[in-house]
Amino acid sequence: MTFSEIPSSMREGFASYKNFIIMGHEQPDADCLCSQLGLAALLKRMGKNTRVIARGPFTRPETRDLEPLFETTWSWPSPAGTLLVLMDCSDISRTGFPVEELEPFDLMIIDHHAAGSSSGKYRYIDAKSPSTTLLVQGLWDEFGEKPDAETSSLLFFGFATDTGFFRHLEGGTGPVFNRIAEMIDNGASPNAIYRRINAGRELGTRRLMGRLLERARFHLDDRILISWENKEDRDELGVEDRDSDRLYQLLQSVAGCEAVALIREESPTLCIVGLRSNNHVDVGRIASELGGGGHTKAAGAAVEGPRDEVTARVLKLFTEQL
Repeated sequence: MTFSEIPSSMREGFASYKNFIIMGHEQPDADCLCSQLGLAALLKRMGKNTRVIARGPFTRPETRDLEPLFETTWSWPSPAGTLLVLMDCSDISRTGFPVEELEPFDLMIIDHHAAGSSSGKYRYIDAKSPSTTLLVQGLWDEFGEKPDAETSSLLFFGFATDTGFFRHLEGGTGPVFNRIAEMIDNGASPNAIYRRINAGRELGTRRLMGRLLERARFHLDDRILISWENKEDRDELGVEDRDSDRLYQLLQSVAGCEAVALIREESPTLCIVGLRSNNHVDVGRIASELGGGGHTKAAGAAVEGPRDEVTARVLKLFTEQL
């Protein structure tokens, strides 16, 4: 693979504004948050004013300590002279803030997802990149700057979570490792990031994982595994996170499994659907049909409706692909 060429308009965008508001999507993962922070560090190096805003919630154990680095509310500043930068998604409706308040701003999009709207005065979208943080590393290189050890660690952290610590990479991805080598040379520690992602889990998360493993059932000729959780589970066990990456690994390792869906009830009328694929099932397309987004092998969506109805919709979309 090769990274897409950085559009020349990106230089124009960075040069044309003094003030930048950097946002990501709701339910932010490490790639979203770390790409925001990595871009903010670059813009500050260039003498720009930045505000880094994330709606949250910061429920993932590995990213909770990042919350103090973000504003979580939106105070509606004047759009004059300010560029809104959307990271790791292409649609301002996914920020969690009122769309009508964001639309007056000039918009830049930096994303590695193919799905999304076509808006944005400045667009840098590279669906071949495994993470948005790799695109931010490319921007540091483009402007001839070298991130410090803290920023490099954040960029590697975002990459590691989006690739399952390299597990989702295919052959021919040498350019990815070139950028990773830069991060490590600049101070990122793979050992420290691995421990950050995998250590320090509460016992309740393991009990919740066991509960979801017990509920997992095969569908569609034993090719699709689906499990679920609800608010009562989380309240009873006193946890908000289920260590999803480890749970996906366990379910995807089951013989015959081609794809996995985990359905999390947020309320009686809203579910969060997480999707993973082992081989040829394009879960990114399924998530897009559900109003979400992601990649061919990892995607998700927030879907309105009770769990039984959402499960039926998910199965229908899997059926269409299989």
